Amino acid sequence: MAEPVVKFVSQKISKIRFRPSEQQGLQQSNIFVTGSWDNDENKLSFWRLPPSPLDKGASFHDTLSSVAAGASGPGDILDRLDAEPQLICEERHVGDVTDIKFVNEATLLVSSSSGTVQAYRYNGTQKSLQPTQTWESLHRLRSRECPCTCMSVSGTDVTTCGEDGKINVLRLEHKHPVRTIDNADSCTINALTHLKSHEVVAVNATGQLKIWDLRQPGSEPSRVFLLTGEKVPLHCVDRHPTQPHLVAAGSQGGLLNVWDLRKEKFPVTLFDGHQGHIWEVKFHPGNPDNLFTCSEDGMVLHWDGTGGQTAASAATGVGVGGGFGLGGLPNKPSNADHISPWLSTDPSRPIDTNEVLPANTMPVNSLDVDGDRLVCGTDGEAIFVASNIFCR
Repeated sequence: MAEPVVKFVSQKISKIRFRPSEQQGLQQSNIFVTGSWDNDENKLSFWRLPPSPLDKGASFHDTLSSVAAGASGPGDILDRLDAEPQLICEERHVGDVTDIKFVNEATLLVSSSSGTVQAYRYNGTQKSLQPTQTWESLHRLRSRECPCTCMSVSGTDVTTCGEDGKINVLRLEHKHPVRTIDNADSCTINALTHLKSHEVVAVNATGQLKIWDLRQPGSEPSRVFLLTGEKVPLHCVDRHPTQPHLVAAGSQGGLLNVWDLRKEKFPVTLFDGHQGHIWEVKFHPGNPDNLFTCSEDGMVLHWDGTGGQTAASAATGVGVGGGFGLGGLPNKPSNADHISPWLSTDPSRPIDTNEVLPANTMPVNSLDVDGDRLVCGTDGEAIFVASNIFCR
């Protein structure tokens, strides 16, 4: 991994997300967006990264081979990555940015501590960000507005949750929610994601993981999962990109919990690596045997479940998920002959953890990963870009 690049932005960063590329799966994105919090004036900002070797025509095989051989120094392939992100455009945002979700490469949604969700349209040619639609006061406690804490997108449907324990289902072409579950939970819902187009999984402030079938009437969840031991808040959740029955959630105590939704209500595996609240968890979208977390303790951890495979073996395509497909990107492992490391009890396949930001001490609030690059934002008013993240 190349030395992370840092950009100081004079804003505490609450959320950071890569913009989807127009050729998802064939080309990684070099544009990302950040949202700020706890500032006199919060902002939504778009940034551009220098192209990676994959974007400049080098195959994934060539890139891995260069790093495995120790390529570094002026003129090497890594030098193209050693540059700060450049600001493209920005827009003032009312309230703290609590979540950011892209519908496609041109449309994104931003939720606020004021309980509002705002849709924007990004114009790359004009380098501008245009507000298009607003859903105001979606979340309220008694008579006052409260934060919309999280969102999830499935097609043109958007599901929101908040501190009021309410779930709203929005549709981009509608001005008002198409469905509201007023008493979905008795406490704050901290994060959610779609399992299917009609099904969401959410985590809350009492350490529960709940599933709702949005087609069903009523407010009760279809299933409820619990933490083992002490009940502490769960702050984040992510679904495995190819095995939707696998869900990872980060807790206030610093534990990473993994559930197999086909089985019992308690986590199948627990991983201990952080000393503070885990704010976000993210499976690598193309190589989900790799997972990333960021925390209040200032650490960003890369959880590598490939069993200690070396960079050199990854460069030759040998090992878990070996071989290369369209665009020189690695083939995904077959579910038929591959036991997920997140469920495995085989001691010969340990989960390795590596620190991505070894020198950082400020809380890291958000991260995203695409291809061989990871971006994250901190309370230290900084954006970090880590390149050549090897996910086999």
